[in-house]
Amino acid sequence: MFSTLRKFFCFKKEPKTPLGFCDGPSSGKGSLCCCDCGTEDRYQQPYDPENKFHEAVCQGRIKVVLKLLSKKKFDINDKDKRGRTALHFACFYGHLHLVYFLLHNECDVNELDDQKSTPLMKAVQSWETKIVSVLLDNEANPNIKDSKGETALHHAVYVDRPDIVTILLKFGGNIEETTKDGFTPLLLALRERKLLMSEHLIAHGANVYACDDFRRTTLMYAVKWDSEDIVEILLKKDIDYSLKDIFGWNALQYATAGKRKVRSIILEYEDSLFSSQHSVFVGNQLGDISQSG
Repeated sequence: MFSTLRKFFCFKKEPKTPLGFCDGPSSGKGSLCCCDCGTEDRYQQPYDPENKFHEAVCQGRIKVVLKLLSKKKFDINDKDKRGRTALHFACFYGHLHLVYFLLHNECDVNELDDQKSTPLMKAVQSWETKIVSVLLDNEANPNIKDSKGETALHHAVYVDRPDIVTILLKFGGNIEETTKDGFTPLLLALRERKLLMSEHLIAHGANVYACDDFRRTTLMYAVKWDSEDIVEILLKKDIDYSLKDIFGWNALQYATAGKRKVRSIILEYEDSLFSSQHSVFVGNQLGDISQSG
């Protein structure tokens, strides 16, 4: 009896679409997740200093910083147990004057902490646009990858800052770099439902034909969120709506199973393609007849 009850209460509803990709409302609530997104809290982890030097940097106290360095108790490039330098902290806490000071005194602009994060990534995470520009002017590399395979561009997508994306691209950020799980900045923006960011990346030349490791297309992600604007943008770029992911599903199947409004847009596009191809076929046939006559 108890085993029967346990089975009853442990019962999980079978997903309608592979991994629940298009289950539930287009807001994403109630759907299963096949990836570790955590957009809301990924940057909420504490970023506290472990020594007096780094503590002074976090507080923006330049006089204390100068005093500690003059006493030779600390070096400008000293790391804590987590591999973080003073520049990591200055960037994260937004102390531009200290960023200038540290760079002038040859603090390594591309130093990696234990998560392989650069000072540039910390500035991006904290929305410090001016510091981002200063670091890039001082040869910060925008294409270094952290432990998750994410670049500064991916972090700019997470925090939904198109202005920072524009700056990174200006300094050579690779708009097609992929994470360890196969996400370009555009695919990541679509996965995270950053729809305006997605349009911004497309406008800056992002490859709309990219697929993730499940071979899910940008169109499938636009269908997931029921975004009419992005679906129309992608179809105008002649993206193939019939492409299938590793589960054998295409965008139209996801739209149908998920009861998405954009299904009608895809069907209209399909009809227009058929009509166009039919007109070409008829035209060719008439041409052949006239030539044979």
